[in-house]
Amino acid sequence: MVKLNNSDFEKIEDIIKGLGINYDSDRQKTLDILSSAWIETIGNKISKFSKVYEFNSDNVIKIACSDSIVANELYKEEERILKELNNKLMKTGIEIKGIKFDYRKWKEKNYEEET
Repeated sequence: MVKLNNSDFEKIEDIIKGLGINYDSDRQKTLDILSSAWIETIGNKISKFSKVYEFNSDNVIKIACSDSIVANELYKEEERILKELNNKLMKTGIEIKGIKFDYRKWKEKNYEEET
């Protein structure tokens, strides 16, 4: 394990790995970048009702929506949102090839507690 500044402190990643939890810091950084780009693209009002929860190996971003109405409205704007997201992400090396909207994930991920 890596110690910081000659102290007894350990990196959080090392502690998590020691617990047997599958933590991928690169994956989390990608999700953080995508979440920021998502909020910037769709705005603060709608971002309260939609959250990035996955980015898979097919370069598809998955969005949890608070209900089917939000999912449907976002789906109608999918092409425009995808284009804007890719423009914002151009410098990061991340390219999104598709968006999936899922209103069932909202409760599963407990996002309603955040709003």
